[in-house]
Amino acid sequence: MSVEAFTTTGALLAGLDPALPHLGEVMAEASRTPGFTPHDARWTPGERCVLAYRVTSPAGTDTFAAWEVTPDGSTRHDYRADPALPGLARAADEAAVGDLLAARLDAGAAHGCVIEPVRYRPGSRCVLRYRLRTDTGVHVMYAKVFRSTAETAAETTAETAAPGVPAVLTELATAAPRWLLARLVVTWPDHAVLVHEGVEGHRLSDLLRDPTVPTRVRVRLAYRLGTLLARLHGQQVAAPHRTGADVLRVVSESLSAARQADPYVGRRLTASLDRLSSWQPTGGEQVLGHGGFRLGQVVAAGNRLTLLDLDGVCRCDAERDLGAALAHLLWQGVRHAGERSTVEAAGRAFVAGYERRAGRVDPDALAWWRSLALVSLAARRYRRLEVSGWRRVPALLDGLERLVAAIPTRTSAPLAGHLLDRHAMTRALRPELVPVAAEPARLDVTAARLIKHAPGRRTVLRYAVRGLRPGVPTQLVGKLFVHPHRAALADANLRALADGPFKGQGALRVPEPLPSPLERGLMLYRHCAGIHLDRLDGMAAIAGVRAAARWLARLHGCDVILPRRLDLSAECASGRGWASLVADREPDLLGLAWRLADGWARAAQLTPLGADVPIHKDFHAGHVLVDVAVTVIDLDEVRMGDPALDVAHFCAYLDLRADPAHAGALRRAFLEEYAAAVGRPDLGRTALFGAYTWLKIAKQLVLGTGPHRCADGPARTREVARALQRGLGCLDT
Repeated sequence: MSVEAFTTTGALLAGLDPALPHLGEVMAEASRTPGFTPHDARWTPGERCVLAYRVTSPAGTDTFAAWEVTPDGSTRHDYRADPALPGLARAADEAAVGDLLAARLDAGAAHGCVIEPVRYRPGSRCVLRYRLRTDTGVHVMYAKVFRSTAETAAETTAETAAPGVPAVLTELATAAPRWLLARLVVTWPDHAVLVHEGVEGHRLSDLLRDPTVPTRVRVRLAYRLGTLLARLHGQQVAAPHRTGADVLRVVSESLSAARQADPYVGRRLTASLDRLSSWQPTGGEQVLGHGGFRLGQVVAAGNRLTLLDLDGVCRCDAERDLGAALAHLLWQGVRHAGERSTVEAAGRAFVAGYERRAGRVDPDALAWWRSLALVSLAARRYRRLEVSGWRRVPALLDGLERLVAAIPTRTSAPLAGHLLDRHAMTRALRPELVPVAAEPARLDVTAARLIKHAPGRRTVLRYAVRGLRPGVPTQLVGKLFVHPHRAALADANLRALADGPFKGQGALRVPEPLPSPLERGLMLYRHCAGIHLDRLDGMAAIAGVRAAARWLARLHGCDVILPRRLDLSAECASGRGWASLVADREPDLLGLAWRLADGWARAAQLTPLGADVPIHKDFHAGHVLVDVAVTVIDLDEVRMGDPALDVAHFCAYLDLRADPAHAGALRRAFLEEYAAAVGRPDLGRTALFGAYTWLKIAKQLVLGTGPHRCADGPARTREVARALQRGLGCLDT
């Protein structure tokens, strides 16, 4: 990125990310400093931005400097002092490396080693070029410095336990053919450093986009690239395993910058990712994959192709590397529209070369991995502040969405037309429920009743099923989602909580999930006994809200990690949509509605979020069932987020339903019990989400949805106005 682009980006981010008020200042300062050139960036909105600059001295020598900008300020360090790369200082010490390298090369005495930093990603890795002069001449080598082995080990789970990256690459360099990789010269395991011979030649990405290279030559190179990748995949080397779910989680976490910079793009990326989450390829044997394969990581020299940058090496689906390369080819076609036909021919040749050596790949799995790589590629443009590429992302998304739409959903026949036909539902549910039935031969649906229908979203039903237990039928709740992957997500969330913080038959519970035809969009769980908390009065209501507070405290204090996260940019967009609905149905309240929506959006940008914990997101007394135990239902929207949202949401709905005196008593009881369990919620953030909740309530009142309904006319207008005024009052606290 140019200095001018970085300067522009600094000014842009000052408005996009108010939580990092010093970011624009740091970028402006660097742009004014002679010899500073932007090199790398990693932006996590609201949390930090890490910037790396190449620093060229008047004598022409280079180093790197890095800044880390957080809400509290900024810190700067020389690249050799990177705390996550403790081996870097020694690897960049000319006196320390010269004699060691000369001895390994068997090239006579060393007469000096010039070290040039080539690439640097703060906290992750650094590449150094060594020019070693010996009795036999000048030898060019490259050192790659990785994160400390202690940090890497701390991130490794039991399921993915495997050698660290340096160890895998060392074994691969020993086992692989000499021509496949650059020759490994030396390893310094104590410092997480590998040194390879330099490879002369042209990067394949440069050759494939060079219009002076004949098309047939470029297509032939792509074919040879496919055979090269097949040879890598055939290597029998132990490495960490990475599944589609692992990569989905990482890509999902990378979307925050896109959502912050361009909410429209963020929503399109999220929709594609949701669609990809609905079905994941279940391939056969995993191969040794590159883990981040693209054309720029291959060097062509004459008839030889050599792989570089295997830092993400892992055992994975073969289609992962293939899909990543095809995604980068599509991006190349977007950036250079005149080369699109050549790029498409190169993509076909690449896959053909791979299949010629390794056998046919699954086309659906390939489309899935290619789509996921495109989501990651688009998100990276924002995370790395490549502002010049932002204008091209919508064209990339057009290709992504066409590709995602063509991926088979792998679902069975729809259930929507048969939900109340007990015989049809018996046939649909029997294969799922027989394994958990006490009397499998007698299993059938004896009754079906519609509970709620939300057009375009989901339908909720009650089923009576005989045979699950001896004697009387068992009452089940079924939720049919319009988008089947939502059923899979809701089921996974419920199981994570049922098997985690709410396991067993204690006093605090969630519904018990049951085997379900998730691929058809239907999830099932046992019906829960109890009275809805919003129907209780007096001391029973006080006891109920205290139990609800204990349930919420357990949720907020658990260590479950949920796949979705609260996205404030999306919620701000939703808030403006709610304001439009309110203004459309209550024109006299247009000003109030938009004051609240705009005020909430501004406050959300300026208020730092709290801890990232599991939250319910729709927690109110109508979702709390009080019986021998307390059970909370309607967990479809659970995700990671700020606990203050749930607290504010619950209290606002208490104020909505009860008279002021009783609501105050209930709110005090709830907050006292919650504070006793996990500490007092932050008043500022609770007020922020109180404004959000009252805007949501106003929207529900005009639509006739939610737990509180009122008739059209002056009474509704008064209720809506009161909700909007309560929300504005929260912003004034």
